[in-house]
Amino acid sequence: MFGIVVACAGVLLAAWIVGGRSLFGVGGSLTVTFALTIGVLLVVLHFFVGRAILRTARRGYRTRPATIGTVIAAWGCGILLGLMIPDITPAGLQTILTGGSEPGLGIVIGLSNPLGIVMFVMSITALVLATVDSKGGPRVPEED
Repeated sequence: MFGIVVACAGVLLAAWIVGGRSLFGVGGSLTVTFALTIGVLLVVLHFFVGRAILRTARRGYRTRPATIGTVIAAWGCGILLGLMIPDITPAGLQTILTGGSEPGLGIVIGLSNPLGIVMFVMSITALVLATVDSKGGPRVPEED
């Protein structure tokens, strides 16, 4: 069941990052670019993470807490990214948190790039962990 939640949350998270600014009136010309890059990649990653988690359950194995925690950390970074990612509007660059006012705008834009990177790194890590879980989890080395 958690695998389906992960896949659906990936779609919702991508929609938030791509179009969340439009809900607050700061949507602009970068929305299509974000949809074709961040949105598509995030949905694909979460689809495969969800599929691996479902495969883990179907094979009778257990999804490790590290996998679940990594997915949740990626979601947290994605939610913050949606609040901080800038868009080009007729009034200039704007974000949900700051609008177009400085110095907050520069700070938030400076934080959005690392948040996006960490979100994708966590999503890729979750995919690796979920894939290992689906094969029975990590093997404990035998002692000699």
